[in-house]
Amino acid sequence: MKMTPKPVHDKKSLAELKRMRERLRRIESFPYSESVSTVMVSPVLTCHDNDLIRDVLQSMARNHVSSIIVLDESDRPAGILTERDVLKRVATSDSLDISRTPVKRVMTRGLITLNPDDSIYRALSVISHYGVKHLPVVEGDELKGIVTFRQLLKLRHPEPMELITSIQDAGSFAELGAIKALQPEIAASKLGLGISAYEIVTMLSLINQDIHRRVLQMVIDTTGSPPVEFCLFLTGSHGRRENLLTPDQDHGMIIEDVEHCHIHGEYFMDMTRRFSEGLIEAGFSFCPGYIMSMNPLFRKCLSEWFHQLSYWMERQIGSLGRYATVIYDSLPVYGKRELFRDFQDFSFSLLGKHYDLLRIMHEEVAGHKVPIGFMGKFITEKSGEHKGEMNIKRSGLLFVVEGIRILALMRGIRETSTLGRIRALVDGEYLHRDDGEYFESAYQLLLYHALRAEVQSALEGKKKIEAFINPDRLSAYERDMLRHAYKAVSSLQDLVASEFGELVL
Repeated sequence: MKMTPKPVHDKKSLAELKRMRERLRRIESFPYSESVSTVMVSPVLTCHDNDLIRDVLQSMARNHVSSIIVLDESDRPAGILTERDVLKRVATSDSLDISRTPVKRVMTRGLITLNPDDSIYRALSVISHYGVKHLPVVEGDELKGIVTFRQLLKLRHPEPMELITSIQDAGSFAELGAIKALQPEIAASKLGLGISAYEIVTMLSLINQDIHRRVLQMVIDTTGSPPVEFCLFLTGSHGRRENLLTPDQDHGMIIEDVEHCHIHGEYFMDMTRRFSEGLIEAGFSFCPGYIMSMNPLFRKCLSEWFHQLSYWMERQIGSLGRYATVIYDSLPVYGKRELFRDFQDFSFSLLGKHYDLLRIMHEEVAGHKVPIGFMGKFITEKSGEHKGEMNIKRSGLLFVVEGIRILALMRGIRETSTLGRIRALVDGEYLHRDDGEYFESAYQLLLYHALRAEVQSALEGKKKIEAFINPDRLSAYERDMLRHAYKAVSSLQDLVASEFGELVL
């Protein structure tokens, strides 16, 4: 069922917010969050492992490519032959007859691959870590495309490569913490250049994902290889790729189902404890709600996760709304991605059977009121150190995140980022296109103020970095734009309420 085609936006507010959004975005940044599917070459030149080297080299020459993917008898990617392989293994061998030798004798096995959903930042990270220049893009056993270092060079990426290298070269958790401590300065610099706040928080999120991966790899180097496959997933703002400057730990783990799965419990208990302790040194505090893989509630075998999710849904436990973000605002960052895909498939199948979850989520956020009072006056703190200020993150930005999440989950949309969800709602014709722009513009503006406030708080050396702003210190134009943004938030809240049959006055 589609949403009502009748738009809910205020035309004047939309026009003003769009103008403000363009003013805030003066230059384009590196496309950190773009998926490799947008830049990969497809279809890919392939051959079979029994093809003769001579024929394969001729095919590469005809097609003007520097690599070819080698498939096995079942048409699954089995290896790769590159120009480097030709020089190293073919041209330097006097005994190799290329007219009689199959390519499987000289190809590189053990392919390092990407998934189509992996980000360009992730591709750069993998290239830097493994020292390869050709990355096949594979989904399941199916070859989807290929990404080369030469392609990525065209995307203007020196800064992310420096960050990637420093993370991978870090020899201790403390070194990773020093890298993370640079984020306020990095964010301040990019804000000054006019790069959008959304691009900046995406960059911060991808850096943080790399730090998580590096911490876990360092732990595994100490504890030894895991006895079975597993998948670490991040959730909350990590899972939405919407990290500001102070994200805490939010992660879970899915362990492969094997016979007597419990016998591996001690290994994973020790590993996840060390992981969380390493993250603390790297600058990520413990999650107040204990949503961490060191908590057995969020570290389970896949079948145990199925039972746990069913229990949460069927019993409608008091924390169900909060746990829903663990389930639906998550993405895999380390390990066997197929485990997460099964976890996600099951969670969305449950969502279709337990519509009440969406109502519970709505009831938890329905009481949130935008901080605008009589005659458009901002409602601020009445006392304490933040007297005269308001938390732009908790009294605006999160309202958009929560409202859009509910609308997206109602339609079975698996995208996790707020802007991605808005665009998916518009593309699916569940949301009027102008309303999509309205809510996106409001989100971008609120995110800008939240990030700018946190950056200022950090650079001033405050012990606690928070997103408080004083409306009286904004220009008259900025205050006016903020009112328009809050008007959009109110419209979003009304739209969500109407989906649950509530009368909106």
